[in-house]
Amino acid sequence: MARPYRQRAITFVNLAYSHDPHERIERIGGVNADRSRWSLSQSAAIALIEAGTDEFFVGPKESAVKVVVVTHKDQKYLESEREKTHPNDLLSLPSG
Repeated sequence: MARPYRQRAITFVNLAYSHDPHERIERIGGVNADRSRWSLSQSAAIALIEAGTDEFFVGPKESAVKVVVVTHKDQKYLESEREKTHPNDLLSLPSG
């Protein structure tokens, strides 16, 4: 049986020690409605987005920006839909 569709707000990012801008995100995470924390590796979040079971957002609820999967030189990574006008939407979030 398929999992229900979920929308999650990203409130923190753990960065990897990489000089490649496409490998800087190691994990993303946030807080569930019950105040428990969730955390996923970048590859797990990409898999969930591509499977269509989860969507991720950054920013306040009233102006949330969707996080999407982008491919550069055959490597997949996460970025916000407005990355071109607001660089580092994800990278500027606090560490979790």
